[in-house]
Amino acid sequence: MLHRGFKALGDPARLRILNLLMEAPLCVCELGQVLQLPQPLISRHLAYLKNAGLVQDHRRGMRVQYSISLDHQHQAGFDAFLRNALSSDLACCEDLRRCRQLEDEPGRRSKANAALVVPSIN
Repeated sequence: MLHRGFKALGDPARLRILNLLMEAPLCVCELGQVLQLPQPLISRHLAYLKNAGLVQDHRRGMRVQYSISLDHQHQAGFDAFLRNALSSDLACCEDLRRCRQLEDEPGRRSKANAALVVPSIN
């Protein structure tokens, strides 16, 4: 199972998705807006990450929210490794900035998702 997780990390778009999901659960449309990628492509990447056991999905009304999988047996070390590795990636930092802008737009996100905390990028 561990090899699937590392294989899933082999694509830059999947790394960017994980980077955002480590901050807060998001739906495909929110990921698409932040990553500026088409929704079908994001859905395929999410399916790949889900099959690798790295993300999970939850239905919230009409939307499906994706988050980091809590069942991953190496979660603490894996999470720390990814955060450290992605913190210096320019694309990931830009994604977090755009995610913060999305959060700041009035009426864009439901109150259930209002707890998104994105670290400031210098």
